[in-house]
Amino acid sequence: MKLINRYSLVLLAFLLILSSCVTRKKKEDVSFLKKTYQNITSKYNGYFNANVLYQEALIKLNNQHVDNYSRILDLYPYMAVENPKAVGPDMDKVVEKVATVATLRPASDWVDDCYLMAGKAQYLKQDFESAEETLEFMAKNFSPEGMKERLKGINKQKQLEKERKEREKQKELEQRQKE
Repeated sequence: MKLINRYSLVLLAFLLILSSCVTRKKKEDVSFLKKTYQNITSKYNGYFNANVLYQEALIKLNNQHVDNYSRILDLYPYMAVENPKAVGPDMDKVVEKVATVATLRPASDWVDDCYLMAGKAQYLKQDFESAEETLEFMAKNFSPEGMKERLKGINKQKQLEKERKEREKQKELEQRQKE
């Protein structure tokens, strides 16, 4: 039994090492193992902690709000508080955490969620211009149309690179024929 466990452990280690030794053509291309690692660390480190801070700030703002029944009640009580800057430092931490995830883990599937969280945090802090810029950036770059445009740009770059290499090969052949 111990021999089987030992062999299975060695086989598992060998497969893990083999799967992580993937050659890449470009810097943007990542292996399955690296992408999985980036997804897990993005979700359960930066995004999770930022979301906890965001939810705590919402609770804090909701507790500050007092309803005035002689007026129309606010749909979002956290936006009608007298001191929205009370959660400003917490929202700065939220933006910092998700910005770190977006810059350190660019291949992660959580980058668009991080930009959304940053926009929501800026909106809750009532920094409306920054929130608008962040959300417009997210909508432009992470919408299906934005992804298509990004892929078109990548495909165009690949095509130009391929043409450049073909020209270089042609020049090398011409130089060899002259010699």
